[in-house]
Amino acid sequence: MSRTEEIRNYALDLGYSRVGITTAEPFPLYAQALEERLPDYDWAADSGLRLRRAVNPQDRLPGARSIIVAVYDYFRERFPENLVGRIGRLYQSRSYIEPPTRLGGARVELMRRFLESKGMQVGRWYMISSGVPDRLAAVRAGLGQIGRNTFFCAPGIGTFLIVHTFIVDVELEYDSPAEGTHCPPDCRLCIEACPTGAIVADYRLNPRRCLTFSHVVNVHGFQNTSPYIDPEIRPKMGSWIHGCDLCQEACPRNRDKLKAKLPENAFLEEAAKHFSLTGLLKMDGEFEKKAVAPFLYTYMRDRKFFQRNAAVAIGNSGDPDMVPCLAQALEDPEELVRAHAAWALGRLGSAEARRVLEAGLPRETGSQAAVEIRAALEMV
Repeated sequence: MSRTEEIRNYALDLGYSRVGITTAEPFPLYAQALEERLPDYDWAADSGLRLRRAVNPQDRLPGARSIIVAVYDYFRERFPENLVGRIGRLYQSRSYIEPPTRLGGARVELMRRFLESKGMQVGRWYMISSGVPDRLAAVRAGLGQIGRNTFFCAPGIGTFLIVHTFIVDVELEYDSPAEGTHCPPDCRLCIEACPTGAIVADYRLNPRRCLTFSHVVNVHGFQNTSPYIDPEIRPKMGSWIHGCDLCQEACPRNRDKLKAKLPENAFLEEAAKHFSLTGLLKMDGEFEKKAVAPFLYTYMRDRKFFQRNAAVAIGNSGDPDMVPCLAQALEDPEELVRAHAAWALGRLGSAEARRVLEAGLPRETGSQAAVEIRAALEMV
């Protein structure tokens, strides 16, 4: 068995669905696209994610020769009804940015250790990521194609998948790249499904308009970002509090999987019993342990960001019975929470919501929260 065959077999044994291998040549189209779209990515090009460094695998691993690409299908079990439409399936699957003590992170760590045991150096960047354009590497490794919503699609799987890449310093047997797109010629379903218009053109996404950006990316202090969600985006966020699946749910390549009768996941079902938007808004220690830590500790752990997202979703619920919990949030120690609770009260728009806002304005000491309360009063 060749070294390449050993690698493929081991990755499949770990649970990966597809494995491909490509060269460690640079990604010039990625560099070109980044320069063309710099206004959309100014927060991540040279700071934060440092996307410019992703162009050349040599920047991640000097002496890089090959990129091993492994695709994991995370839609193998049923997702709880209580979580669908609120938490993206990727995060529910616990296969994204996970530590090696969790199954998703352990799979990546085991793959790395296997490659190292074979005498290879393996590039590392951040947790599960090697720091190269994973989806472009997957295309170059012949595993599938990219669609209009910029998601990667593997034949027979769809787009509910995650791509892991492993940069190594040895030459392997390379696969032929895939060509074209998986999208039907005139299909616009993903573009039409996006509530914020984040898919601004075919194969082009404005990350700042993507719900996931507002949920989890703008919390890290990246250049030109703010943890205060754009008021224009908030009403379009619906009930989502951590990621979004709308463009994937609209994709024809996912229809069979969405209709399939899949086995339930006991772990998720148990966590879902404890999850609620009001619980997330209050965010006490017990709720955090049972309903947040199991699948939401990916990008962030600070409770105020989860509370912020919950407040927006509650505001979008249209349920006047939610006013009391928002009134309590209007007294939260964190100004960020108070500001978004104020917006949510204005969004609900009831007479009771107005009374809460009017009572809260005189005692508000935060300048941003006070602005939000005044704006909310104009909404009701």
